[in-house]
Amino acid sequence: MSRRAVTFAVIAALLVVGVIALRHYFSPGEVVRRKLVAAIEAFEEERLLAVMAAVSRKYSDPLGLSYETLGSYLHETMETYDDLRVDYVLNKPEVREGEVRIDIGFVLWGRYEGAKDNIIGSISDPCTATVLWREETPGWRFASTPELDIPELRDELESRRNRAE
Repeated sequence: MSRRAVTFAVIAALLVVGVIALRHYFSPGEVVRRKLVAAIEAFEEERLLAVMAAVSRKYSDPLGLSYETLGSYLHETMETYDDLRVDYVLNKPEVREGEVRIDIGFVLWGRYEGAKDNIIGSISDPCTATVLWREETPGWRFASTPELDIPELRDELESRRNRAE
């Protein structure tokens, strides 16, 4: 095989790999995954406006939360605790037409009155959620939490679910 043919084959292979990588990078699942990670980082840095920029103004969930009430809860958490940290595991995004679902397991840590401890969830019993993102005019936005389990709030969450039905 001539040197020219080898060079051409290598360039063609690199182009194919590049196209596949770009396609994956810009796929809805990967875009939403990156936005979710950025929102978590903004929460840890207590940048409420950056977090809320990822949330749909039409946010609603089975627990009766809206964009405003979600923002209020996040603000209260940021005001109450210092050194917020979220340890999380994201499952593979599930992509459908115009929406992406991601299952997440997480533990929220923070410092309250000088003591650092978990706020919700634990290593042995983490919180779990399914987060739903929808494609809107300005881009992908966090639209709902169809499933949520917080060990410390199981009774309250069950009560809210029953009232919402």
